Amino acid sequence: MNSKFLVVIAIGWSMFSCNPRKGSVDSGDVKVDVTTTEPEKNEPAVQPVYNPSETRVNDLLHTKLKVSFDWANRQLIGVATLTLTPYARPVDSLILDAKAMDINSVTLGDGTSKMKDLDYKYDGWSLRIKLPKQYVRGEEYSVTIRYIANPEEVEQQGSAAIVEAKGLYFINHDGSNPKKHMEIWTQGETESSSTWFPTIDSPNEKTTEEIYITVKDKYTTLSNGLLMDSKQNNDGTRTDHWKLDQPHAPYLFMMAVGEFEVVKDEWTRSDSSTMEVNYYVEEKYAPYAKDIFGKTPKMIGYFSDLLGVEYPWPKYSQIVVRDYVSGAMENTTATIHGDFLYKTKRELIDDNNESIIAHELFHHWFGDLVTCESWANLPLNESFANYSQYLWDEYEYGRMEADMNAYEEMDGYFLSAQQGGHVDMIRFDYESKEDMFDGHSYNKGGRILHMLRTYLGDEIFFRALKNYLQENAYTSTEIHELRMQFEKASGEDLNWFFNQWFLASGHPVVSINQSYDEISQELVVSISQKQDLEEWPLYQLPIDIDIYINGKVRRERVWVKDEINEFSFKADRAPDLVNVDATKTTLWKKTDIKDTEQWIYQLNNAPLWLDKKEAFDKIEKSNNPDAMDAVMKSLNHDFYDVRLMAINSLDATLKNRPEEVKKALISMLAKEKHPAVRAEIIEFLGKNYQDLSQLNPIFEKGLKDESLQVVAASLKAYAKHNGEKGLAKAKTYESEESAKVQLAVADIYANYGTPAEKDFFTQNYGEMSGFNKFTFLSHYFTFLKNQDDKTTAEGIKVFVNVIESDGLWYERLAGYQLLNGLQGHFEKRANQIDNEMASLEKDGSLSETDKIELDKAKQFCLSQKSQISGKLETLKSKEKDPNILQYMPK
Repeated sequence: MNSKFLVVIAIGWSMFSCNPRKGSVDSGDVKVDVTTTEPEKNEPAVQPVYNPSETRVNDLLHTKLKVSFDWANRQLIGVATLTLTPYARPVDSLILDAKAMDINSVTLGDGTSKMKDLDYKYDGWSLRIKLPKQYVRGEEYSVTIRYIANPEEVEQQGSAAIVEAKGLYFINHDGSNPKKHMEIWTQGETESSSTWFPTIDSPNEKTTEEIYITVKDKYTTLSNGLLMDSKQNNDGTRTDHWKLDQPHAPYLFMMAVGEFEVVKDEWTRSDSSTMEVNYYVEEKYAPYAKDIFGKTPKMIGYFSDLLGVEYPWPKYSQIVVRDYVSGAMENTTATIHGDFLYKTKRELIDDNNESIIAHELFHHWFGDLVTCESWANLPLNESFANYSQYLWDEYEYGRMEADMNAYEEMDGYFLSAQQGGHVDMIRFDYESKEDMFDGHSYNKGGRILHMLRTYLGDEIFFRALKNYLQENAYTSTEIHELRMQFEKASGEDLNWFFNQWFLASGHPVVSINQSYDEISQELVVSISQKQDLEEWPLYQLPIDIDIYINGKVRRERVWVKDEINEFSFKADRAPDLVNVDATKTTLWKKTDIKDTEQWIYQLNNAPLWLDKKEAFDKIEKSNNPDAMDAVMKSLNHDFYDVRLMAINSLDATLKNRPEEVKKALISMLAKEKHPAVRAEIIEFLGKNYQDLSQLNPIFEKGLKDESLQVVAASLKAYAKHNGEKGLAKAKTYESEESAKVQLAVADIYANYGTPAEKDFFTQNYGEMSGFNKFTFLSHYFTFLKNQDDKTTAEGIKVFVNVIESDGLWYERLAGYQLLNGLQGHFEKRANQIDNEMASLEKDGSLSETDKIELDKAKQFCLSQKSQISGKLETLKSKEKDPNILQYMPK
């Protein structure tokens, strides 16, 4: 599951508890008490919550499913045959997870011989089966369950990463939307596979599988493993038989149905055999499938070589589906991606989704081959998948790219912790297992692994990972098993590292000072830990310090272990730069105190991306001539993002040297190869200069750029400077399918549009999805506020429609927020009209005609406010989604 799509809106996050899972033991999700807390006077002692790994009672060996679908009623008709054996002790019963199902029969046997009916109890959540005798460990038995799955009746909560938990989804099930693909797909994580087949829905369970999927012949199917055969039926349907002979967790089962094109690719194994690598996409995007996914075989080869463990599964497929409830999901051999991956070759010029493709692929080692034994240990899955994004960026594009994206991940952790609080990485005291899907398990975890790699070195780090994967293949693990592999590979006790980073919360907060004594020729670097030591650890940190003198640099390794740490170094002169954490790998918040000259030197000479960013942050507003020279020099840096940061740091230079800046940027634009930099230059010129004779040719050329990002920037800049001509120019781009360009048009109309542009919004908002839809609707809201009252009122119907749609919850929440905003707008307008009438009356210029018209306008605004209030009350009373209820505007 990918961290990029943890839903982050400008609202705080809170996770929600779901019903306790009734699993393979009678007590369900047991909360085990391990230590006693001090009781308050006259109150009984209580123990803290502890969520353990699921107790293994029955071992699920093989799962055989036969499924077909009732599209109209959004139901699955299924037959599940499960083969099991007692895990440790004799058993005479079996408890399965089976949510919101109609159970028609439960029988002993696999369906190939005479079946014996079994007694069972079903409560809509758990299926409890009485076996005909007591079975002992090693003795196998099979049960067959005939059932109907009702995903629309499932009541369980999703998470920040997975916004719904119905498990099985019918998209455009009745074909009523001719613009939307008809699809069926599944989403099993965390415990939602049990909404479409009975199972032991726990991450420490592993089972082989086969599934027979019966569909109309026009549909393509996809599931785990290999397609063994396809059988044409007499009724116009076809049954596809998929099989995976290697065990994996039930949450990784998947199935997808729809009119997909299959674009074939392949990867060559070390023994020269080829493995199928396929991409399932809608027909429209088949020509671009290899542009979107084409680096997948290279990634498989790279990760296999890097880890020393060859890709362990028989195939790798990726499919793009509509209305997906997450970013992507690493179902074994068959990853699902959301439709944001759909891009034309031209759209891919501006950005790709390789980090997401890498993330889900890497899960096939960390998560699928070796699985966290409990959701408390989720970082064993997600931290590694997050770190794979760094590994791929570093390999394919270099360390600058990798460090840039890693900083964004680190920033995501800080934001997540700020909104949701700091928690332990491995945490057994969660209120809901969905709480684990946050910026800790993903973002912080990836940064922790990078620190460990930097400390141990590549040879030890990757040897430990190889041993971890080989020794635990097809099993589930906990954090200590990972630690012991690193200790075995390094020969070191690493409890200090794992205790402070994986088994505690928070991060170091440090202050860094330096001083130089010319008499003793001694440099003193002071590093003080400022975090709340009652809540967070006193960290043990191996830190590299680079000392630059006379164009030479020497590296010193120090250990920060105490609250106050001072380190002395001999130096024959005051350093030009003291660069603490020279590798830029430490996850911390720091205040680094040094003078402007050192920051300028760091920008000019220190090699890493974060060196540059830190320096830009310190000198971007400086009027120091050397600082401005350093910023201007950085416009020519080899790495595109350094050039972008330089453009964004030009304010002081613009103020002091406007013509020099303009000349440099225009010259730079003529040779710039990166589209993001070209777009940024055009935006900067449009914002800060007025010479249309010079600017318009630049904007006109930008409108013909191959990059849609550049087109969008040019369109907005042109519209800003050319009034009605700019508005007319925007109209010529209304039919452009690119979301970037359509959002640019929406932005232009929001700021400069007239009622004539209203249809653009009402005709296109339904085509947007995800955050693009959120942004598009926000532009529409701005547009409405700038129009006459009657045009503004037309937005009510649109926002109500968004709320009543079957879109993702945060899209619907946007409808509530914007409708509430319109209510406030009409109240404000009524007050403005009141004030206008009072002012005119005061100076004696209020005619009877004006009074009638103004009062009429006021009453219209008040009536719209009242109408919206009534709509909101009605909609809120019917709202069931707990995410929306949590953030519902008051």
